[in-house]
Order: sequence, then C-alpha cells, then structure tokens
Amino acid sequence: EACAHFLPEHAVTIVRDGKEGCAVRIDGTTTMLPGYPQKPVDTNGAGDCHTGVLNAEFTLNGGDWVAAARRANAAAAVKVTRKGPATSPTRAEVDDFFANWKG
Repeated sequence: EACAHFLPEHAVTIVRDGKEGCAVRIDGTTTMLPGYPQKPVDTNGAGDCHTGVLNAEFTLNGGDWVAAARRANAAAAVKVTRKGPATSPTRAEVDDFFANWKG
C-alpha cells in the first residue's frame, strides 16, 4: 500500500512475504493470501517457484491473479520441503497438497 501511488492505475502487483503468503493488488484493491507454513529444508528457489507457478496458473486459468497466487503460495510451500533450487512441484503435487492441507 505504501508504494501504490507510484504505480499506474491498472497495475497488478504481487508482494511475497515468505511463509506469511502474499498480497495481490489489482485495480486499487489488495487481497492478502495466507501462506502455508512448512518446516523448511531449503528455501533456495522458492521465489522462482512462486513466480513460475503464478504465471503458469494465470495463463492456464483465464487470468485470475488471486487464484494463481494462491496456487503459487502452495507450490512454494511444497518447494521449501525439498533440497535444491530446481525442485518446483508438479501441478498434481500442488493439487495433492491442497487436498491434504490441515492448516
């Protein structure tokens, strides 16, 4: 919110906050999406995972930034439980994560 006045009117902004989740700002409205805290094994690559899943989901699912960011949060949560930077989960693994989330 502190930087919103610097952005163009229709800018989409996503601010990640690690295990806390992320904020999605679209057309002047900010939606806070909770994270899925995990016991991390390796956080290297979690941001890359989040960005990749966010963009893939946005493209595949009709341009819904909030839904895409929710899945990106889950994917990053799965990623941090794995060693190594190139360990982003598959779509099926994210689906399984949601099916079993007890948070």
